[in-house]
Amino acid sequence: MEKPEAGAGKDWKNLGQLAGLKETGRHVLKFDGKQIALLNTEAGLFAINNRCPHEGYPLIEGTLNDSCTLACNWHGWAFDLKSGEALQGRDAVRTYPVERRGDDIWIDLTPVPNTVRAAKAYDELDEAMAEHDYERIARSLCRLDQASVPYEEVAKRVISWSLPRFERGFGHAHAGLADWIDLAGDDDDLRLVAFLETFGNFSWDALFSQPLEQLPAKAAPWDATAFLKELEAMNSLAVLGRVRGAFEAGLRFRDIKPAYLDFIFSHYAGFGHPAIYVAALERLSASLGAEVEETLALQLAHYLCVAAREDLIPEFRGFADYLRVDAGTTAAPRATEFVGTSVRNAMALTAASLRDPEGLYDALLGAAALNMLGFDLELQHAVKQPIARNIGWLDFTHAITFAEAVHTHASENAGYWQSGLMQMACFVGRNSSFVGEADLDKWRVTDKPAFLAQQKAALFNMDVGEYIYGVHRLKMVCAVERLDRFVSEATSELVFAALNRYLHTRLRQRHPARAAYQARQSVLREG
Repeated sequence: MEKPEAGAGKDWKNLGQLAGLKETGRHVLKFDGKQIALLNTEAGLFAINNRCPHEGYPLIEGTLNDSCTLACNWHGWAFDLKSGEALQGRDAVRTYPVERRGDDIWIDLTPVPNTVRAAKAYDELDEAMAEHDYERIARSLCRLDQASVPYEEVAKRVISWSLPRFERGFGHAHAGLADWIDLAGDDDDLRLVAFLETFGNFSWDALFSQPLEQLPAKAAPWDATAFLKELEAMNSLAVLGRVRGAFEAGLRFRDIKPAYLDFIFSHYAGFGHPAIYVAALERLSASLGAEVEETLALQLAHYLCVAAREDLIPEFRGFADYLRVDAGTTAAPRATEFVGTSVRNAMALTAASLRDPEGLYDALLGAAALNMLGFDLELQHAVKQPIARNIGWLDFTHAITFAEAVHTHASENAGYWQSGLMQMACFVGRNSSFVGEADLDKWRVTDKPAFLAQQKAALFNMDVGEYIYGVHRLKMVCAVERLDRFVSEATSELVFAALNRYLHTRLRQRHPARAAYQARQSVLREG
């Protein structure tokens, strides 16, 4: 093989006469770790990447369906030899300029510019995201990486892509992204898995979401008081206009965060997600840069407008009253004193000890862990019961992940302790009727660093069904690791044991008989 010809920035190489190509019409050129298939057809001479972009099988073994179409015999993907476009399947195959010069065959091996490769890979990613083609998302990420596009840049694009597609705004995919980035660190292999799993989650959520009805046509001046009133009224369009106005005025999320948190800690809402999501937003901003903040702030504000207002239903209606009571001075109870208490009694017990927020926090977190250790797993399988009795592992894990978010925000602003602790009491009380005896000895973790290392490694190859279940495992492992930095040793022991049980017992995902029974009962009551 000769040196490239000079001129025009091309990398033409002389392959010689290639007797084998003349005899069989096919030849594989191996060059610099790559394979190129040369095909001599009635329509002319063509050169393409020999590896099928689907799963890498050799296209040289494919079938020429006509003079310009080659089909891979493994899965039927077919390609136009002139353009490389997929006629059956998805990804295109790379083509190479090739020509005869006298008796010799010349091929142009000039590398495709990274900008061109990236643009094509982004187009493929967009299509894969729209279809939730997980393997194609993975291939697109690898091609973007080869084009020197950092995964973080792709994440910014995916977040923007999600804005008009997520009818509920900020969600588990966003929160999971924050944890995945932290967990993967600088390991290239782990980073690929982390971003792949996250983008798969974004794709899946968009697939089952109605488009966001509308975004504000213009910004409104930022006014925290007006913002809070519009949140209370669930006026999403007005709320989003305020957020746009804040960023147009040059504000950052840190400047408007107090208004978000004031609203969040004035309610028991969204099953604890709002406080978790604020912390996740800040970590995403730190990882991806300030340019993602406006989109994330818009999505979080919209989520606050549509989140369930649980403090307005009978079981939790007393929550608002407890935000106004004076802090009690009774010594913080032990975690075991909360076990088996109702929501009403858990809130009363909490209010009596509000003067000791750190001690109370430790006890409530311990109680949430005891609930997880005592969760009666058989209740997951019940069929003929009202919807209010449906229970599963995620009802318990939220008490832990929410608690971690409470500590984050209350450590920055002590004014959030009272609401955060009362909400923790709501979690403890709401789960109490689904709990039996806790078996700490069975699930005790004796070597916490080794346990965490093992569980974090397992996350990168987990097989637990739908994304919602995988992202909760991720959030629990990461939350427990962070909690261990500041809770008491006794509570740490309970929390690690709870995590151990959660990760190593069955988590039921589907309930066909129960769904059918409850649907029938519900429809019968419709009249």
